[in-house]
Amino acid sequence: MRKYYTHLILIGLGLILYFMSNFHRVAIPGAIFDTLQADLSLNAPSVTSLSAFFMYSYAVSLLLCGVLTDRYGAVKVILVGAILFSVGSLIFPNTSNIYILYLSRILMGAGAASFYMFLIQEAKKCFPDKYFSISVSLMLITGYLGGVCANAPFIMIAKYIHWRQVLNILALITIFASVFYCIYRTFLHKIPINEHAKFSLEPFKEVLSLKSNINLFLFGGLNYGLYYVIQTVIGVKFLKDYLNMSAAGASAILSLMIVVAGLAGLSFASISSFFNNRRVIFMKTVCIMSSCFFAIISLLLIFGIKTKLIALMILLIALGGAMSPLIIPIVHATNKYEVKSTAISVMNCCFFLSVGILGTIVGHLLDMYPPTLSSNGHLIYSSKSYFLVFITFFMLSLVEMYNVFKIKDA
Repeated sequence: MRKYYTHLILIGLGLILYFMSNFHRVAIPGAIFDTLQADLSLNAPSVTSLSAFFMYSYAVSLLLCGVLTDRYGAVKVILVGAILFSVGSLIFPNTSNIYILYLSRILMGAGAASFYMFLIQEAKKCFPDKYFSISVSLMLITGYLGGVCANAPFIMIAKYIHWRQVLNILALITIFASVFYCIYRTFLHKIPINEHAKFSLEPFKEVLSLKSNINLFLFGGLNYGLYYVIQTVIGVKFLKDYLNMSAAGASAILSLMIVVAGLAGLSFASISSFFNNRRVIFMKTVCIMSSCFFAIISLLLIFGIKTKLIALMILLIALGGAMSPLIIPIVHATNKYEVKSTAISVMNCCFFLSVGILGTIVGHLLDMYPPTLSSNGHLIYSSKSYFLVFITFFMLSLVEMYNVFKIKDA
């Protein structure tokens, strides 16, 4: 088999794994928060920690994957990642032990970190430069589809098939994709090791010594964290508890959030190119909007006002998930060529560390006031608990705003 076609097949299998990683990242616990809490007898911090452990593992592994990919090649690194992710995805639906559940999420996070890096490197090999951006965009859409399916479609299927069975089926697909990857990987024969690529703290020190990077990373981390913790942890639960929305309706809003983020990312990147690549104005606008939405939702919670406009504001907060196409060019423009990849890996690490930390905080804030038990056995958290969550989001958005006004177009 020609090497080119082997790479294309490996990309196809990598896309299946990337889809699965995005599905698991979004679905647990966000889509089935109530179900997990009832079936596993967990409190709120334990449920939100299922997301946090994935995010912590994913964030740290992103830093390691960059170095390992430079030295051993993405084709080898994703092989290890696929094994870790497959094992984690098989363990999760087949245990009720909270510590083993955490372990499975750590394995999945570590494995998932290798998928994106692999797809970017393989796309660079297989497609001409003029088609590189398009190929990367199409790959990202595959990930977005995983997130979309993790909400409304997953909840609809889970009405007829137990969530454990659904996740077991997905685990089998993941394992088959990993096995086929192992088989087709042998057609590439021996892949040389880059002896010059070694782990060093110097690039990280250089990246973190730039004040412009600190402002950018704090803005990016908080911006992405505030959006994604709603997407993956609390969004469906909040809309169900406070607005009495159905699981299907709430999950549809969360699925639409991913669509909004994807379309907004393309729009912001395109529009900014017509204005001499002025990107910061879009970042400031989205940050101000998000702060206003968090403030308004907090006020509505104080006065117990329930309106569908809350669902609309939650949907528009997804604009915060569209910042990567604006931030990444600034990182490239403000960092030396030798440390650009390190800067991007640190930024991505900040993104997912922020989600993990916020997920942990949200779990503890929800438990500040005792929940009530609904007729179907689900715990319902009070408006006081959600007020603590959203006022915290509002205060963090002010920190985000301070940093975005320190950023300049490069």
